[in-house]
This record gives sequence, C-alpha cells and structure tokens, in this order.
Amino acid sequence: MAAPNWDDIRVFLTVARHGSYRRAATELGMTQPSISNRIDRLEATLRVALFDKTMRGVELTADGKRVLSHASSAELSLSKALSIVQMASDNAEGECKIGVGDGLGGAWMPFFLPSFLAHNPNIKLSILTTNDRAINKKPLYDLQIQYQLPLEQNLVSVKLADLHFTLFATQSYIDAYGMPAGQDDLAHHRILDLSLALTEKGTLSSWAGMTDSAILFTNSSVALAEAVWAGTGIGLLPTYAGAIDPELVAVLPQLHFPAPVYVCFEREVGQRPAVRAALNFLKEAVFNRHTMPWFLEAYHHPEPAWRSMLTSHLARLNPSLVPLVRERRQHQSSKKKPKGKKS
Repeated sequence: MAAPNWDDIRVFLTVARHGSYRRAATELGMTQPSISNRIDRLEATLRVALFDKTMRGVELTADGKRVLSHASSAELSLSKALSIVQMASDNAEGECKIGVGDGLGGAWMPFFLPSFLAHNPNIKLSILTTNDRAINKKPLYDLQIQYQLPLEQNLVSVKLADLHFTLFATQSYIDAYGMPAGQDDLAHHRILDLSLALTEKGTLSSWAGMTDSAILFTNSSVALAEAVWAGTGIGLLPTYAGAIDPELVAVLPQLHFPAPVYVCFEREVGQRPAVRAALNFLKEAVFNRHTMPWFLEAYHHPEPAWRSMLTSHLARLNPSLVPLVRERRQHQSSKKKPKGKKS
C-alpha cells in the first residue's frame, strides 16, 4: 500500500471535524470538487470508504472512525514534536552561520526567522546568501543548504526537501498578454531568466530550449521573483511561490522539474547546541514536508489553499506572532481621474 499524502489526511481531518465538504472547503480555501478529489484519492490509497453521504452532509464509516483516531494522534504527535524541538532549543546558546542561495535565503526563510529567534533568544543567527558552488571545500558555514550532495566524505548530508520549479506570472500579466497555449508559445511572451553565472545560458532558456528570448536576465533569484511579482513577465520559480502570493498564476504547470535540497555540515559542528537547534528548526519548521506539499518528492500543482496552509503552519510555530503577508501589488494609481465637464 502506498503511503497516504499528509495533505490528503489534513483534508480528511477537516471534513471529519465539520461533517461537511462545503464547510471544510471554506476553512481550507478550496473548492468542494477539490475536497472530494482529495478524499477519493485517500480512499483509493487506503482501500477503504471513509464517509457515507447523508442528507445533512457526510458521516464517518467504521473504517473512517479508525482512520480518524490514528490520524488525529499523528496530528497531535506532530504538534508535540514541534513543541519539543522548540522547548529543547530555548536554552541553546551560541552562534550558527547558515549559507544558502539567495532564493531560499531571501524569499522563503525570512517567514520563519521571527519564530526561531523568539524560541532561541540566546542564539546569534547569521543567514548568509551565496552562489558559491565550491561545495567541496571546507565549509565556510556551520550549515550549508544546497542543491547537490558534497563529494567530501566527512560531511554529513541531510535531505531537507524537494523543490519543484514551474513557470509563474501574475494575473495582471495574463490579463494583458494572455495565457501561453504551449511551450512553443513562450517565444511570444515576456520571458524573465536567471543564471548564477553571466557567462552561462539562462536556466529557463536552457530548460525550454529557447534562444536569446529573455527580455530580462539576472543572476539573483530574489530579483527574478520580484520581477515576476511586479507583473514584468513569466519566470521560472519554485512552487512555494504560490503559497507566498496567491496572485501568482502557474503557467503551463505540466512543465516542471525537481531540485532536491540538502543541508550539509561537519559532524562535530552539528553537535553544537546552537547549530543543532537551527538544524532541527530547518527540518521541523522551515522545510516541513508533512504540512507543506510543495516540498514533497512528488510534484503537486500549486493551489489557492496553499496560502492558508502556510499561514496555519506559521501560526502553529508561534501563535503570538502575526505571519508575514505579501500584500497584493498595486500597479495602478489610486488617484481618481477628474471627471470631464458635461457639454
């Protein structure tokens, strides 16, 4: 039997609590057909029927009640694990330097820094963005987050997540220029491209077999993401961008590719309390694959519900902190034009 998707279990728990697909859809920010599809997929995976339909909504079957018991325990265990990690790190002291690419370091990790620092007031944390590919040298950082396994045998490597890259644009861009009908149609659109080395062909151009088609070229992942968020054009971004900003629209989502993410460190360095606390936080909070389907090995199409999932995850980490919210960009002046005089 294949392992069930945790996000499907989360949907199941919400339906079970409400006894209604409609109310569950409202809470999760999903459509009822999406809820139904998730439950169907979970039932197919578990090979049991979970709900019976009634005039008032849905009721758990006998198998559904058994699954609810175990799933609720798993959800509670996950919450306790986060609490234990946080409590264990509260007394940690020292310094931890994390080396990471500017995309994860500038667009993703800042969401979690308030919670980490609130639980670790005695740790001095350094987030150092780098595009240095010399990963086989002695690490300059206590923890180095990268897309490749190091060749040095004395480094410990832990897989944190699987990133998935796909094309994004804003709805305002789609309204102005239309949705590409296929990969060949990208040549007629405003393409934004990235390469860490300016002597190399852009990532999107190489991947899609395009030649000199980018109107904007940068070596900064953050600059690329900000340009896409500003409605400049179409760019290749990790799917978690859809959880950060619901205004982004996945373009040709059938085109995507994975990039595993590892954290590497020297074994003795990993035993330092501050480094161990940061490592646990990376695994349990920043790249939690149980609550973040965008980090699973299998590709998941970006969904509107991802935003509420991210917000709920941040709230669980520290309910006293208000999660960061990326406001919708306003590209038009808010001033009203003066009305013309009547003739």
